[in-house]
Amino acid sequence: MSPTRRDFLKLSALAVAATTGMPGFLARAAAQAGGEKTLVVVQLTGGNDGLNTLVPYSNGAYYAARPRIAVSRQEVVPLTPDLGLHPSLKPLMKLWDDGQLAWMENIGYPNPNRSHFASMAIWHTADPTQAQPDGWIGRLAEKIGDPFCASHLGGTTPQALQASEFSLPSIDPLDSFQVRLPQGLEGAFNTMLNTPRQGEADYLRRATRQMMKNTARVQANVKKYKDGAVYPDTRFARQLRDAARLIAAGVGQRVLYVSLGGFDTHAGQRAEQDELLATLAGGLSAFQADLEKQGLSEKVIVMGFSEFGRRVAENDSAGTDHGKGSVMFALGKGVKGGIHGDSPDLEKLSEGDIIYKQDFRGVYAEALNRWLGLSARDILGGDFGGPGWVA
Repeated sequence: MSPTRRDFLKLSALAVAATTGMPGFLARAAAQAGGEKTLVVVQLTGGNDGLNTLVPYSNGAYYAARPRIAVSRQEVVPLTPDLGLHPSLKPLMKLWDDGQLAWMENIGYPNPNRSHFASMAIWHTADPTQAQPDGWIGRLAEKIGDPFCASHLGGTTPQALQASEFSLPSIDPLDSFQVRLPQGLEGAFNTMLNTPRQGEADYLRRATRQMMKNTARVQANVKKYKDGAVYPDTRFARQLRDAARLIAAGVGQRVLYVSLGGFDTHAGQRAEQDELLATLAGGLSAFQADLEKQGLSEKVIVMGFSEFGRRVAENDSAGTDHGKGSVMFALGKGVKGGIHGDSPDLEKLSEGDIIYKQDFRGVYAEALNRWLGLSARDILGGDFGGPGWVA
């Protein structure tokens, strides 16, 4: 029996559906130059303790509040006479010395929420009122009009990448993403692709053939990638390596999203956070070295956040409880390195927490306006007076 028009439309739709998890090359030609800039967002899940990340080592109030878990003056990696890095972050010092590492202090939002779920939703939607269901990156994709311009490198798609008009893909891992048809349909599908059509069926036939061609071509580009750095053997580093592979393949991704969990350090914080920050620094330093080797470091910046910080005072379990304001970081050649914002006043607190001064949406807005060339007002509803971290 010869394939019918209805059969063709059904199978073509099936092929498109089978590849909805693929990166941006499904919607555009693989020959695209890939010259657009990319933002890599790093989520530190659980509420990273900002005070033990960017350490106020000249401040006696810091050591008074944390007699067991404070990073000692001898351990600190100094950045300024007052602030230094947690020792696990030492691999990032080359970026600091090169002016490619920025820290933003006192970051938060109005009416802070200490709930993991609620606060993460606020950061994902960029809406402190929690009225916005769609993620800020999902809205970005809708403005661009391309469901494949942003991807999550991991399992379940975070709310930040959810959109009302379409679904943005989660890729885990990159090597598993390929065009697959149900067994036994390959021959019929190829026959239909080679059968002349008219009208909308012909348009879909040509679009599907282009999709298949683009997919194969970019898959080949990804496979040709050769590591430009030695990545640590961690899940986080593997996600960053996949990000580097996508960027090197020139698939036109504008935003890539990765995460590192475990920062809910209510007990035994030093051991847990020390290891997590080492994982963070190891992955980021390898990623940046890889981009440099690939000749792509001018096109990529990284922006990192956590849903909230921790209380200033340690608890009875040598940990810290959920707080409010914290720090953000950014790195890359497109970053204005240094400390942005004033350090928190540890003797003037709000319910045991630092008082935020910089709305996190201002940090997002600068990434949109000044790096991605998009309108923060359209996506976030305002500019929110960013701290000036994009060069």
